[in-house]
Amino acid sequence: MNIDKLMTLMKANAYMEIGTIFMYLLVTLVLCTIVFLVYKMTFSGVAYSNNFNFSIVLTGLITAMIMMVIGNNLALSLGMVGALSIIRFRAAIKEPKDISYLFWAVAIGLASGTGAIQIAVVGTLFIGFSILMYHLMPAKHQLFLVIVKGGIFDEGSVKDILGKHTKKFRLRTKNTKNDLKEMIFEVRIKGDEALVTGALNKVDQVNSVHLVMFDGHLNE
Repeated sequence: MNIDKLMTLMKANAYMEIGTIFMYLLVTLVLCTIVFLVYKMTFSGVAYSNNFNFSIVLTGLITAMIMMVIGNNLALSLGMVGALSIIRFRAAIKEPKDISYLFWAVAIGLASGTGAIQIAVVGTLFIGFSILMYHLMPAKHQLFLVIVKGGIFDEGSVKDILGKHTKKFRLRTKNTKNDLKEMIFEVRIKGDEALVTGALNKVDQVNSVHLVMFDGHLNE
């Protein structure tokens, strides 16, 4: 790299017209709104956070603005890396999938802020379609946590029932105190869950059976 080219990279970013800035930000807003809607439609966690979803849109817009400021300016890009290195994000990301949505918004901002509109549009539509396709794909067997509470009931009878009405089950927790017992199983039900709870409630000394939807992974 010669001295003239290096000095060009060190200079301030070239002037950008107001119309161009507005267009880049508008494209970013539209595409990040698609991310917002896809996240809301496919959310399957415990508690949906509209604030987090809105922060995804803001992340894309801010990233696009940063890219328009930096442009080809080497000095600004190095300074931005240094500035971002001292920022500490305190918000805890509960779902690993949420990180992917943040990266998706950042990618939109990077592409739109540098004028790669086609990449931003095609990439957003392709990713959104892929997420919706996998989300709408019916699950063959639903995962549940089966919580069995009661007296000193026969564990063998409980396991026999689970073996009959589930594709696979695994004991996760077992608690006993005096004459009380609690067992929690991770199960993959292959039929009607009412058959499982009905059969378990008939076991001697079983007082209650609870079924909780579970988003984990039971190894095949």
